[in-house]
Amino acid sequence: MEMAEFLEALKAPQSRRIVEKLANEDMSTETLIKKTKFSSQSIHLHLKPLIKAKLITRSSTGMLKLNRRKFNQNADWFKSILA
Repeated sequence: MEMAEFLEALKAPQSRRIVEKLANEDMSTETLIKKTKFSSQSIHLHLKPLIKAKLITRSSTGMLKLNRRKFNQNADWFKSILA
């Protein structure tokens, strides 16, 4: 289920763009809206599956952060079949 949830969370190009932005730095939702030029509604729509899949976490201060451990776990599987 974990791999399916991972892939499902990344199916939309908007979700992948959010991940790309958060790969460089942690940021608030407001900053993410400015950097992606997505609407607030779009950001929230695409954050929901990313947070549910635990690919992105939100700190107690509201900062969004990429969960690199989850990406590495799935990357390891891809590497194993491509080796």
